[in-house]
Amino acid sequence: MYIEEFEILFDDLDIDGPTFDQLYDMYGIFLDDFHKNTLIHKGKKVVFNKNPSKHPLFKGKFQGFVHVVTRDNKYNDKRQFDRDRANRMHWIKPILDNWQSPLVSYFERLNKDDEMQYFYWVQQLSFIVILRELNPDLLLVTSYCVDDYNIGQFRKYLNEYRNK
Repeated sequence: MYIEEFEILFDDLDIDGPTFDQLYDMYGIFLDDFHKNTLIHKGKKVVFNKNPSKHPLFKGKFQGFVHVVTRDNKYNDKRQFDRDRANRMHWIKPILDNWQSPLVSYFERLNKDDEMQYFYWVQQLSFIVILRELNPDLLLVTSYCVDDYNIGQFRKYLNEYRNK
């Protein structure tokens, strides 16, 4: 799959959560991309949080999966389904596979815990994938749609990285 050809998964994905069949398809993609097949990126294995989720919509699914289809709720500190993330979760692997494409803006920086994180931002699609150094591997932290709230921050980080 080429970045230029990316499309959303479901035209009818509900804002409150996927249907049983949609969840089956999404989780299957995630398992194929990251569990059944080993994804090697920059010579390292990409891993994810394999703890079982307690989230009501995704009970028992890997937390790494739940993190790429939900977001933090700023009001109750719980994760809520994010239709936009979920509809684009199948973009993660092709972005990492094609990270040197001119369409991917790459930068890296330390997070608040002094852990190295790697950012893969497809600006024309307003979508970002974040990995973290977890020797000897790379941890899939998350992916999401970049919005007006965080676009300025990512532009700043990208410029700082390019100007090093």
